[in-house]
Amino acid sequence: MKAEAWADGLVLWRFTRKAKATRNGIILWAAVRLKQKNAVTIVGALFTDYDGTISPINVSRLESRVPPEIMLVLNRIRQRIPVAVITTKSLEFVVARTPFACAWSALGGLETRIGEITSRASCLKTTRDLATALRYAKRMSEGVLAVEEKRDSRGEVVAFSVDWRFADNPDRAEKTAMMVLSFCESLPVVAFRYKGQPFFDVFPCVVNKGKALLDLKQKLGVLDSVMYMGDSAVDNPAFELADVAVGVVHAETPKNLACDYFVRFEDMVGFFWCLLENDFLFDPNFPMILHKKA
Repeated sequence: MKAEAWADGLVLWRFTRKAKATRNGIILWAAVRLKQKNAVTIVGALFTDYDGTISPINVSRLESRVPPEIMLVLNRIRQRIPVAVITTKSLEFVVARTPFACAWSALGGLETRIGEITSRASCLKTTRDLATALRYAKRMSEGVLAVEEKRDSRGEVVAFSVDWRFADNPDRAEKTAMMVLSFCESLPVVAFRYKGQPFFDVFPCVVNKGKALLDLKQKLGVLDSVMYMGDSAVDNPAFELADVAVGVVHAETPKNLACDYFVRFEDMVGFFWCLLENDFLFDPNFPMILHKKA
């Protein structure tokens, strides 16, 4: 044992007044060191966003799917640890596309499915104001914007998104989208704009992926460290509560992510295999890691 390690252990032992011997103090010191940002962490569960994280960001809704090579490795991972998806997409959309998951928190955490059990937030319903916003969006979008209705497990439209990434005239489309966004923001609904990305979502109430993460962790009985992966600002509450927070970098990734580490989308397959082959010991020195927050 190095002298400095003994010294650190002894200091912690004196500080806590809980250790009965220097050896116990060193054990506590080691535990603290494991919690530091640069320490290797044992990942006990993988929670991930969908769009732009495990599926390509620049494809239409109909073409959206998890690439086969990512599907393969996630199917391997799920045999060892729980894998769950936290997304602003609906259960109707995401469940069939992510069969490797054991749980889904959809609509930003407003509706959750684990096995055959589906639970929902009390505010998840079609409101008059949301219906008004949706009608306006549809009227303004004809030939310019794509409006995606998001249905809950009962088949009711409870949210929607406005997307202009594939518009023939991007400038006109964005200007129209901002008019729709402004109208939505004048109503008692929640409009979420993704900085630097050509779409926004409208919900009947506040969504919080951090709360969704804690809810899934509790319901799944996860006691070990959770890795969360995402690619947008709506993922920040989950990043802040995860034990290991990894942002996925692609053409539309904003700079304000609250994650500790970054991986390029094209390196996701290698990153997952590295994690799997390393027995879920996450090491910030993995070759796919771009950089981490200071």
